[in-house]
Order: sequence, then structure tokens, then C-alpha cells
Amino acid sequence: MAVAYAKLYELILKKVKDEKEAEELYNAIIEIVKEEKLAVKTELKDELRGELATKEDIKYLDGKIEMVKKELEYKLIIHTLIILFAIIITNPNAIELIKLLFGFK
Repeated sequence: MAVAYAKLYELILKKVKDEKEAEELYNAIIEIVKEEKLAVKTELKDELRGELATKEDIKYLDGKIEMVKKELEYKLIIHTLIILFAIIITNPNAIELIKLLFGFK
């Protein structure tokens, strides 16, 4: 980038002829470039912040996932118990097996 600045200064000096005026113009251009660079950087940072997930977003989603996971585990247990109960009620051999397992006659 330093080479580009040197070339810019040489071009300005060729056109202006006065070294003091050329340096003032060069410094003004460099200042404008720095300001624009900062503005573009800030704008890009703001755009990326809106597009990318932040740590707070990730923590929020982790909590939400855990909540859904617990709800699904609860529902799975309930459905499993309902299925086992239905099997036991509808199958006479299952009742005999349970009696044997728990020591009832």
C-alpha cells in the first residue's frame, strides 16, 4: 500500500507542480481514504453482526433445545407406558408373565 501512496504523491506533484500544494492535496486524499476505510469497516461490521449468530443467540437456542428435549423425553416415557399398559391389558399371557416376575401365583 505504501507503493500506491508514493505513486499517488508523484502523480499529484506532476499535475500541481508546487510541492507544498501537492503535499496538502496528498494529505487531504489520504485523510479521506482513511475516513472512508473506517466507514466501510464499521458498516461491514454492523452488517455481519446482523447476519451472524452471537453468543447470546447461541445460549438462547441451547436453552430452547434443552427444553424441547425434556418435553420429548417426557412424552416418550408417557407413550411407552401407555403402550406397555395396552399390551398387558390385551394379552392374557402378559399378565401371567408379570405374575411370575413379581412372585405372585
